[in-house]
Amino acid sequence: MISPGVVYLLRAAPTLLLPPLIVYGVLQYLSGFPVFAITKALWFRFPLLLLADPFALYLLDQWTELSHWLQARRLGAQVLPQVQGRWYIPLQIDVLVQCVKAIPGEYVADNFGHMLLTQGKTVVLRAAGQRKVLTMEPRYVKRILATNFENFPKGDDLFGAATRSVLGVGVFNSDGDLWKFHRTLTRPFFTRDRTSDFKIFDKHANAILEILRDASRTGTPLDIQDVFARFTLDSATEFLIGDCVNSIQEPMLLPGGVEPPRKNTTGHSTSDFFKAFARAQEIMSIRVRTGKIWPLREIKKDAIEEHSQQFRAYFEPIFDKALQRRKELLREKDETGTLNHEVEEGTTFLDSLLQQTDNRTLIRDALVNTLSAGRDTHPEVLSTAREEILQVIGPSASPTYEKLRELKYLRAVLNETLRLFPPVPMNIRESINSDIWEAADGRRYFIPAGTPAAYSVIHMHRDEELWGPDALVFDPMRWIDSRLARLTANPMMFLPFNAGPRICVGQQARIALLNTVGRITDDSCFQFAYNETSFLLVRLLQTFSGITLRPDGQPAGTLPDPHGRWDLTRGRNAIEKIWPKSHSTLYVHGGLWGVMEEA
Repeated sequence: MISPGVVYLLRAAPTLLLPPLIVYGVLQYLSGFPVFAITKALWFRFPLLLLADPFALYLLDQWTELSHWLQARRLGAQVLPQVQGRWYIPLQIDVLVQCVKAIPGEYVADNFGHMLLTQGKTVVLRAAGQRKVLTMEPRYVKRILATNFENFPKGDDLFGAATRSVLGVGVFNSDGDLWKFHRTLTRPFFTRDRTSDFKIFDKHANAILEILRDASRTGTPLDIQDVFARFTLDSATEFLIGDCVNSIQEPMLLPGGVEPPRKNTTGHSTSDFFKAFARAQEIMSIRVRTGKIWPLREIKKDAIEEHSQQFRAYFEPIFDKALQRRKELLREKDETGTLNHEVEEGTTFLDSLLQQTDNRTLIRDALVNTLSAGRDTHPEVLSTAREEILQVIGPSASPTYEKLRELKYLRAVLNETLRLFPPVPMNIRESINSDIWEAADGRRYFIPAGTPAAYSVIHMHRDEELWGPDALVFDPMRWIDSRLARLTANPMMFLPFNAGPRICVGQQARIALLNTVGRITDDSCFQFAYNETSFLLVRLLQTFSGITLRPDGQPAGTLPDPHGRWDLTRGRNAIEKIWPKSHSTLYVHGGLWGVMEEA
C-alpha cells in the first residue's frame, strides 16, 4: 500500500515542480549573457533550485496574509492576533516544531494552553504556510458549534484526512448527509427507556467488584482505569451490539503495566485492543497538530495502519456474526419484500444498522466510533459522595433511575470531574466560508474560509475569569452553592459533551447539570453516559470507602513530569499526582494504579 507521504507528494508534484522549473528557466535565460556567466555554475544553481519551493511558500504566505487583511478591512473587521515564536524564523517553522515536539512529554494540552494564556484567548497559529485559529472563549465556541454550525463542519482536508484510518466514515469524522445518517441511526438507542434499564450495568459492575475486592484484600495495586475501561467496553458492546466481548474475564495488567501470561495466544486480547487503539489515536493527534502537511511525516509507511488492523481485528468475530445475522434477517422478510426499519424493543444498535446496510466498512466504522465514545468515561470517587449514597440508596440496594436523580452531590462530583478533566480536551472544526466573530467589546474579527478552528474545552473549563479564582481546585460544591450562578449566566462555558447539533447522544451529565440549574425539565433526556457512570460509582462506593493511589504500580516514566520539564507555575502542573494526557480523548498516562479500601 502506498504511504500517505508518497500520495501527498504525487498530488503536490505539479505545484512543487513549478517554482524550481521557473528558477531553472530564468537561470538558463540569464546564462546566455556574459555578465551572468556565474548562473552556469552548479554551485550557484543548486542552492537556488533547492530554495525555490520554500521561497515560493514564503511569498504565498505573505500574499495570503495581505489578502486576509484586505478582506477584513472591507468588512469593517480586523485579523486575529498571531502566536509569536521564540525567534523570527521565516514561516515560523519553530512554532510548528514546538507544537509537535511538546506532545510526548507535556501535561495535557499544555503547549496550546500556554499560547492562549500568554498571547490571547483567541489567536491564530501561523506556521509553515498554514493557519489555525485557537480559542478558549465561550462566545466563539458557541459560534462554531451552534449559531453558525453549518459553516464549521469537521472538514475533510485536515481532520477527516488525518483520522480516517482510525475512525473511517463514522459519526465522529463525517459531515453532511453521512453524519445525519449515523446520527439518526444512533439516537433511538439513547432514549430514557433504553438507558435507564440497569440490568446490563448491574451484571458487569458485579464482575468488576469481585476483581477489586480480591485486589483490595491482597493489597495488590490494579490499574483502575483499565478496570473501568473494561466495564464500559463490556457494557457498551452488550447494550449496542447484543454480544458482550467479556473483556473483564481476561487477566488484568500486573503492576508496572506488565502483560500477564496468556492462556490463549491465538486470539486478540483486550490489552492488545486498548494499546492499539490508544496508539492509533496518539498518532491521529500528532497528525492534526502538524496540520495539512502531516503526510510528510509518513513517507515510508502509514503510521496508523498496523495499529488499526490490530484493534479492528478484535471485533472481526462480531462483524462475522453480524453479517450472518443480516442473512437471517433477509430470509425473514415479510411478503412485501422489505425489512422492518422500526426500532422495536430488544433491537440493538447493530440490528438496526444491519437493516440499513450490509457494507462491512460502514458497519465497522459505526461501531468503532460509538464504542470509542463509550470507552472513555473516568469517574472520580469522593468520600462525601459515599455518605449521600448510603443515605439515599443504602449499603447494598441496586440503584434505580429515580434514586440516581436524588444524588445531587454525586451529580456535582461528576460535573466537577468533567469540568477539570473533560473527555475531549480540545476539538477542531474547519470553516467553509469566511465568518465574522464579534468580541464582547464590539471588535469584529475576520475568519477566512478554509481555516481550521480549534477550541480548548479544558482551558475554558479552568479559566479563572469564567469560574473564579478557585478554578483550578476540585470542588464539587461549586455546582450546589452560589457559584453556580456563573454557569447559569453563561451555559456555554461548560461543554464536556460538545454542544449544538453534534452534541454527544450519550451526554446525560450535561443534561443533569442543566436540570440542576432548572433550564431543562424533560426527564426523557436522561441518557447512557451519566447513567452508566453514576451506576458504577454507586456500586463502588457501596462496597468501598475510598481508593489509595499506588505510584509503585505505575509503569516506568509515567508519573508526572518524568523529565523535569513541566512549568510548575502553570495550571495544575505542580499538584497532579497522575499524568493527564490526551489523544482524541483524555486519559491517565500509564494508568491509574491504586487499591480500593473495602468498607
